Amino acid sequence: MIVSLVASALFGSVLFLAAVRKFTFLGLKLAVMTFAAAGVYFVWNPDQMTRLAQMVGIGRGADLVTYATTLILFLTVVAAIMRERRSNDVLTLLVRRLAIQQARFPDAPGG
Repeated sequence: MIVSLVASALFGSVLFLAAVRKFTFLGLKLAVMTFAAAGVYFVWNPDQMTRLAQMVGIGRGADLVTYATTLILFLTVVAAIMRERRSNDVLTLLVRRLAIQQARFPDAPGG
C-alpha cells in the first residue's frame, strides 16, 4: 500500500510537471503525460497491465513497462539531440556575425 502511494505520487508529479513544462518535441510531452497517467492507473490495477500486455502480444505486464520505459528514454534522447543541434546552429550563426562585425582589414598599401 505504501509503495502504491509513493508510486502514485511520483507519477502524479511527473504528470503535473509534463503538463506545465514547455517541451520542444510535442510527441515527447504527450508520451510522458500518457505514460504517467497510465502509471497511476496501473499501480492500482496491476492485473490490467498484464491483460493489456497479453493483448499486444507480450507475456507479462512488467515486460510491457520495460518496453514503454525504453521508448520514453529513446524519445528523450532524440529530443536532447535535436535541442543540442539547434543550439549549435544558433551559436555558429552568432559567432559568424560577430566575426564579420569585428573583422579588421589591413591598411591599403601606400595609403
